[in-house]
Amino acid sequence: MSKFLPFLACILFSIASWGQNTGTVKGKLVDTVGKQSLKDATITILNGKDSTLEVFGLSKADGSFSVTNIDLEEMILQVKFQGYETVWRKLNFSKSNTTIDLGSVYMKTQDNDLGMVTVTQSPIQMKKDTVEFNASAFKTKPNAVAEDLLKKVPGIQVDKDGNIKAQGEQVQRILVDGKQFFGNDPKMATRNLPPDVIDKIQVFDALSDQSAFTGFDDGNRIKTINITTRKDKRKGYFGKAAVGFGAKDDEGLYDNSFNFSRFNGDQQITLIGQGNNVNKQNFSVQDMLGSLGGGNFGGGGGNFGGGGGRGGGGGGGMTMVSGLSGSGSGGGIVNTWAGGLNYRDNWGTKTQFYGSYFYNDQRTYRDQKRFDQYITNNPDSSRLSNSVQSSMTHNQNHRINMNIEHQFDSNNTLIIRPNISFQKTYSITEQMSEVSILNKGVTTKLSDVNMRNTRENSGYNASIDATFRHRFLKKGRTFSLNLNGGHNTNDGTGENLTITNNYSLNTKDTTNQIYSSNPETKNLSVTASYTEPIGKNQMIELNYNYSYNNNTSGKQTYAYNKATGKYDLPVGNLSNLFENDFTSNRATVSYRIQNAKVNFSVGSGIQVGDRKSHNLTKDSVLTQHYVNFFPTANLNYSFTKTKTLRIFYNGRPGQPSIDQLQPVTDNSNELNVKMGNPDLKQQFTHSIRLLFNSFDMFTQRLIFASVNASFVQDDIQNATFSLPNGGQLTKPVNLGGTYNINGFVNYGFPIKSPKSNLNLRAVAALSQSQGLVDNRSNYTRNTSLGGEVAWTTNLKDNFDMNFTYAPSFNMARYTLNPKQNTNYASHLISTDATYYTHSGWVLATDFDYTINTGRGEGYDLNIFLWNASLSKQILKNKAGEIKFSVFDLLKQNKSITTTASANSFSNVQNKVLSRYFMVTFTYNLRRFGAQGQQQRGGDQQRMPNMMRMGGQGGGQMRMGGNGGGRGGFE
Repeated sequence: MSKFLPFLACILFSIASWGQNTGTVKGKLVDTVGKQSLKDATITILNGKDSTLEVFGLSKADGSFSVTNIDLEEMILQVKFQGYETVWRKLNFSKSNTTIDLGSVYMKTQDNDLGMVTVTQSPIQMKKDTVEFNASAFKTKPNAVAEDLLKKVPGIQVDKDGNIKAQGEQVQRILVDGKQFFGNDPKMATRNLPPDVIDKIQVFDALSDQSAFTGFDDGNRIKTINITTRKDKRKGYFGKAAVGFGAKDDEGLYDNSFNFSRFNGDQQITLIGQGNNVNKQNFSVQDMLGSLGGGNFGGGGGNFGGGGGRGGGGGGGMTMVSGLSGSGSGGGIVNTWAGGLNYRDNWGTKTQFYGSYFYNDQRTYRDQKRFDQYITNNPDSSRLSNSVQSSMTHNQNHRINMNIEHQFDSNNTLIIRPNISFQKTYSITEQMSEVSILNKGVTTKLSDVNMRNTRENSGYNASIDATFRHRFLKKGRTFSLNLNGGHNTNDGTGENLTITNNYSLNTKDTTNQIYSSNPETKNLSVTASYTEPIGKNQMIELNYNYSYNNNTSGKQTYAYNKATGKYDLPVGNLSNLFENDFTSNRATVSYRIQNAKVNFSVGSGIQVGDRKSHNLTKDSVLTQHYVNFFPTANLNYSFTKTKTLRIFYNGRPGQPSIDQLQPVTDNSNELNVKMGNPDLKQQFTHSIRLLFNSFDMFTQRLIFASVNASFVQDDIQNATFSLPNGGQLTKPVNLGGTYNINGFVNYGFPIKSPKSNLNLRAVAALSQSQGLVDNRSNYTRNTSLGGEVAWTTNLKDNFDMNFTYAPSFNMARYTLNPKQNTNYASHLISTDATYYTHSGWVLATDFDYTINTGRGEGYDLNIFLWNASLSKQILKNKAGEIKFSVFDLLKQNKSITTTASANSFSNVQNKVLSRYFMVTFTYNLRRFGAQGQQQRGGDQQRMPNMMRMGGQGGGQMRMGGNGGGRGGFE
């Protein structure tokens, strides 16, 4: 830390000195014919020596512009407006000439040829609410992927895990030529497409599909990036293949991957695959786990005692987790074989088809050490559990997604989205635990427990979503009908062998059982929507929804019979057949008014719901009837195109799951036995969200702030009861007092020297939930404070560097046992740098240094994870690359996760991948049609010969650094 603070001070000093000895240019754009001011023209300042971008932005409403903080040297002004000739001006700044007033800058309609030479188009354009960047303006390192290109685009941030933020908001969807690419996982596109096939990067806030069709803007937005491919790259093929072999101690390692794409106009086919045993996963969690998720198989972390399990419901946001790992995927050793196919085409002029298939085979090996501290009903004592666990989980899944859109005519459209996935999982877990009581500083051992569990599951998840849309002749009048149905199963069998030594009772108990389960879910939903304009900029929407959900869960458990040597003794309290039906009818009406600055909608609905819980084993039926109101209100106020305030409110009910309802005991972990509760009621959540976003196109300064609050009535939380062996029985119950409040503020801006971007982020969260401990109430209150300083720079054409400092402070408070209150913190310092030469050498290194405090003995570990690689591009056009890399040079990699949840505090340390060496050969394939020989950049503009810029081969304009940002507009 002592070395980091002076470094941070240097950054702040460079910020403070920003703006000294700089120039300003101002003017006003005027139409030569109509003498009208031109609003939102693109203003670009280029360096006169190397044509790199200094700053860009848009003219104001009256056509004026003022650019500040420009280096005192020769510059070039470029002004662009659709339908007009591009204007160029030389700007000669000096210490005696720091302000240049151009006065009225007249723009002519584009109808003359003045004997000009070509130059690539402007790096940025503003098209209504879409910011469009020209990909050719950004230089990327050799053999890069789309993710590397996005890191260069102003206003876009990409973290080490590939998560993307644009203009301060999380990017939820990435499209390729306006269509999905391998489903909804953004990383599939960003980590497989090369930059040289990309033409434009478009950033915008997308409406939902229904809002875009009806015109009834509900105020909700999806931050979206659309990657458009170059027209001259839409006929041909490209790809990359990598083969890597390495060693860790005496163990052989491998890391192989490939992607291959064939584009032929509207038809696009992509194949991807990977196989490795070094924890690399270029795909999403959904791809890895398939239809059934990760919590249904037993094994893994699910067999430890502690929070979670069947009880937690709507208050799950109360759990405060701090995870630290340099190995990826939260610890463990992961072996992956995966592959997929993506196909897209237009069938005729009216039908568009998209489909993908994905297969994954993954084995996860985990060795864990865990400490749990549980609240008891005695404020002077707490229950302690120390455990070690070893597990292996083998997961296989197939996933198929399709999207068919047929447009009968301009007013009628049918969209069908069928999806199906299959999964098979096997897991085995061995665990040893020691349980004790800490009372007034004295520790008394209660028991030790040895467990061995196996579990095998197989199932499928099928669904179909069909939507018919009709647009009437009257603008704004629409009708749509949606049908959604699904069916999934997850059959499983397992074995449970547990030996418990109970020292307080002086007994030794053995549990030897097998069990089978066959949960099944069916659902159907029908929604009809009608919109009607009722005046200028006003509209109402009428909506009706019918929903039916049927859940069946059966479990049979048999104990080992020593007399017969078979598992033929039924265990009644561990066996049950249960069915739950929920049917609802909901009608809503919403009103919306919208103008250039304000979009306001308010609505209310009523839902009548009936739940029938049938215990088929005991032939008992419980029915519940609900009437709920659904209030909603949304306000979207636009100060400018890039400065908005959004406020959302909604209320919604939540139904308990069949696992929470079924009255059957789960003793797969005898230290954390679970039981359902058929008497659970639904919970109701009130949610409020405020979003403020300000992105200055001129200065590239970004401010994004968010406040979120939720309050839950009849929240489904846990009641725990002490067991004689020192374990606990967990049962879900309805409780009050749950709330979650969190917010953050993000401020980012460019720095002139060194040319870079700085992003500052502050985060705060406060939450509360109630639990029961042996029928006594306990409120758990969690407070979390954190932040981030992220500095990204590209000091030269061949050097990239990033730096991050992220502190986190956490406080957990328990009303029933204040002595268990705890504070813990972490500090992460992260740096990565890449240097590459024109001859093809690439040197890269990165390190993460993590400081832990307050987690407890054995878990306050400082972790220094350092990686490095050296590579050389070879073959024609540098198509090949040989790389030597070392992971965890200092052999210090560790994984620690701390969780403060209702009624417990936990520390978990996982075995992770440590130091290994790898040699990798990568080959890049590119082959396109005749058009592929064209100069990159697509659309072209012209610049007079007298203004021709040197250093870029014919006047090609590109960005230096991180998208410029040296200057600023006022």
